[in-house]
Amino acid sequence: MKKGIKKEKIQELLNSIKSEFRYIKKYNYDIDEVVGVKGKDRYILYTKKKLIRIYRGSLKSTPLLCSYIPIDKAIFYSFEIEKSVLEKVDLKSYIETKVYEEAGVEETQEYEIKYKVVEKLKDDKHAVVETVIVSVEDLTKEFKYILKEAGYIDYISFPAFSYRALYEEGILKKGNDLFVVFLYDKIFLTFYSEGELVYMNTLAEGLNKIYQSLSELKIKGFDYELFKKLLLKKGLSIGKYSSNELLVLEIIKKNFSNIANIIIDEINKFKQKYNIEDLDRIFVTSEYGDIEEADEYLQNVLGLEVKNFEFYEKYNLDRLPVDPFLFLAMLETHYAYKYNDQRYNFSKFLRKPTFFYRPSGILILTAIISVLILGAYPLYLYLIGLNFEMKNKELSKEIDKLNSKKIQLQKQMFALQSKDKQLTKEIEENQKEVRRIQKFIEEVYKFKFSYLPKSQEIVDITYLMNKNKVYAKIIEYKKGLYTIKLFSYHESDIPNLIKDLADNGFSVDFDEIVYKEGKYNSEIRIKE
Repeated sequence: MKKGIKKEKIQELLNSIKSEFRYIKKYNYDIDEVVGVKGKDRYILYTKKKLIRIYRGSLKSTPLLCSYIPIDKAIFYSFEIEKSVLEKVDLKSYIETKVYEEAGVEETQEYEIKYKVVEKLKDDKHAVVETVIVSVEDLTKEFKYILKEAGYIDYISFPAFSYRALYEEGILKKGNDLFVVFLYDKIFLTFYSEGELVYMNTLAEGLNKIYQSLSELKIKGFDYELFKKLLLKKGLSIGKYSSNELLVLEIIKKNFSNIANIIIDEINKFKQKYNIEDLDRIFVTSEYGDIEEADEYLQNVLGLEVKNFEFYEKYNLDRLPVDPFLFLAMLETHYAYKYNDQRYNFSKFLRKPTFFYRPSGILILTAIISVLILGAYPLYLYLIGLNFEMKNKELSKEIDKLNSKKIQLQKQMFALQSKDKQLTKEIEENQKEVRRIQKFIEEVYKFKFSYLPKSQEIVDITYLMNKNKVYAKIIEYKKGLYTIKLFSYHESDIPNLIKDLADNGFSVDFDEIVYKEGKYNSEIRIKE
């Protein structure tokens, strides 16, 4: 009994010390605890205990904070690419260019683009790039309520990428799996092979057809909310329908039979294109939750093992109504931070480092250390002197030793003074740099706002540069000639600018376009 008490006290002491020094770490999150938030739902996943609980604490706390992007908020785009090309291009820039040129996105908007390169085609000379595209504006709107309370989100997942965490965390054994999500107006399919995403597709066949067919029966009080409850509570379970409700069941079965045929066609197309012979399992759910006995019905029709999205079953001892996509987000967040793999994190709102890792904190910490170093020596000398006087009569034989120690202390003082001079010199150099930057900013401001251009030309040139996403490093004007050193992030932007300038009547001369350090650089000359 005493040993147990002693052990508890030691653990309390260790926890106390850990709490006191938590700000020494760069980030104060605990990767073994993850809070998932979606609307009013808040749950915490204790990964070590494999346990889910309702979370009632502040969102701005040590557990990692996450949520997920609804499927209908994303744009999907895939394309094939020769494997030989993959090794020659900056893939991230290449994909970004393809997305803006071919995926139908707004060029004026900013997007978060995540991708997966798949090399399982039967055509072994090509690979497929599967991309998920989400507008940053949509992200900000979707998670505004979380940002308002916490100010950050550590991880924002998308379901198609989240499935990988099921394999990495050992919830599913690796195999060839199909994940099916029934939405109101579409079906979203994701194929995984041996724990890796292979293929995504959206089918234009949703639950809305069932809703429309049932609406035609003119059932009293039947509306969209009742439709959702019907799917979740009764679904395809014949035992839950009364005799006068069997027509409803038949309509649902008929529509699910059509859905099953569409899924079979998609599976066959998938097998024809990829080096995957058979599927092991199919997992099904809907945007409302698991449809009653949909798994059993589809298993009988498809002849494959079909299960619901109850991946969290072993974690959910309290039988909480946890959104499966929120659980997947929590699981993926833990995996991503544990193994430092942020490839599929859509969050642009990450938490700031702890205070002493911020520029202001570093400055204050440096000042405190400097004060302590400079103030420690005089205090130390005073204590040594006082001690010397008190013991002088009794320890006269130790005078030589104390003198020797004094010399050593003086050497330390000289070293500290030398370090102080060095720090002072560095501070002066930093101040000079600040003044130089301030002067540069003033000159830029003066150039941009204080001088009224002699003509409309500079305005037109600036407009065309902004239109073509070309940026200026240096702009000079001498004797009727504008000389502009500029750069862009895409190969076609500078040629497009030159063409627009020529089309607008400018006389343009330009140097060769050079690609360096991720940018396309050139110099153009425009006669007034």
